[in-house]
Amino acid sequence: MKRPLLTYLILAVLLLCGVRGVAQELKVGADFTTLFDNKEYASMTFNNSGTLFGARLTPKVGIGWSKYNELMLGVDMVQDFGDGAKFLSDVNVQMYYGYRAPSVTLLAGIFPRSEMRGLKSRLFYDTEYRYYNNRIGGVLARYEDKQREGAYVEFVFDYTGMRDFDIREQFAIISSGVMPFKWFYMGYDLMVGHYACDYNPDTVEGVVDDIFVTPFVGFDFEGGGFDFDIRLTYMQSLQRDRIFEGSWEAPMGGELNAAISRWGVTLRNTLYIGKDLLTYYNRYGAQLYGGSPFYNTNKGIYDAITASYEQRFFEDTVNVSAGITMEYDGTGWGTRQWLAVGVDLDYNIALKRKQQYID
Repeated sequence: MKRPLLTYLILAVLLLCGVRGVAQELKVGADFTTLFDNKEYASMTFNNSGTLFGARLTPKVGIGWSKYNELMLGVDMVQDFGDGAKFLSDVNVQMYYGYRAPSVTLLAGIFPRSEMRGLKSRLFYDTEYRYYNNRIGGVLARYEDKQREGAYVEFVFDYTGMRDFDIREQFAIISSGVMPFKWFYMGYDLMVGHYACDYNPDTVEGVVDDIFVTPFVGFDFEGGGFDFDIRLTYMQSLQRDRIFEGSWEAPMGGELNAAISRWGVTLRNTLYIGKDLLTYYNRYGAQLYGGSPFYNTNKGIYDAITASYEQRFFEDTVNVSAGITMEYDGTGWGTRQWLAVGVDLDYNIALKRKQQYID
């Protein structure tokens, strides 16, 4: 990290600690993730082979006051293994204000993408996108119904592309919600995106509006010592490229996700049947879409069979997950193997102002 950036962070925290008249606490912590994700797709058409192997460390510090308020500063440091060209592959800043009441969460600034509850489908964000684009620049508002565990509604504005030569503007408006019942739940995910790209030799000029809405129903129950989760999702897309076609495209599809779990081991099958939901992927690729390229299929089918293990240790501070997936895209079979280790540490230290006496 550059020395001026570290200096500014320390000065900002010291200034915050000098605020008087309210109860304060020092908030310190760190998030760590190391991820191995290997894709072997040589016989498939709609995705490429490759390996993601790297580590991410995000130390953070801030001040909390008046019970629910916080102001946080962090440094997001990424190192791709094998990248010896420089000390760190990428360094970014996190800085945000948070209000965290029992039922209401409000965030503004640059904060971790993991703060979001929704958009779990790989239609929205693939594993690689989540790893390299783990921050949201904008605002988040969420309401949770404490009388009904797991019920929430959430709104997010994420500004992902500033005005420059390559990407004139890019942002997404996101909303998600879930309403659980005894063994049944229902919900939705919605993303409204806008992408504007100027021309240069490495990009294609275009202005794209894209909308994805995925209402779902699910059944979550126990039987014979096993946990079952069966979810049926309707996927509707509405997209247009103002410069090329000018008219709206509306591909749709459906996805069945069935899982059985015990002792941290999960067997899952994800079956998608439908049209090419990523209409302009062959034109703009990952510049426009953060989702899995498999949803760009023109064969009408994508299937993934997964065996995985996930468990938390040391008072839920360490998370370990590993698995293997066999995937079919209508043209061939491929495999994906992954191993992830994460650490999440957070500490709050009460700050007491020294009593001053005046003679």
